[in-house]
Amino acid sequence: MRRAPERILTALGLAGGLAFVVGSVLFLNPERYAAGVYLFIFGSTAMLLERLGLIWLERYRSSSK
Repeated sequence: MRRAPERILTALGLAGGLAFVVGSVLFLNPERYAAGVYLFIFGSTAMLLERLGLIWLERYRSSSK
């Protein structure tokens, strides 16, 4: 079973991926371009934070053994 930090990071990554996809689609509509940019930035940042968090957890767990 996954621990709370892993579940939080997974949720962050999924939310980021969804925002990234929706933001990319909104780029196609000139009236929604600004919303697309913000979702794209949020999604990219969330996915990056997920990956960095997982790397940190892996290193933390391996160093505490």
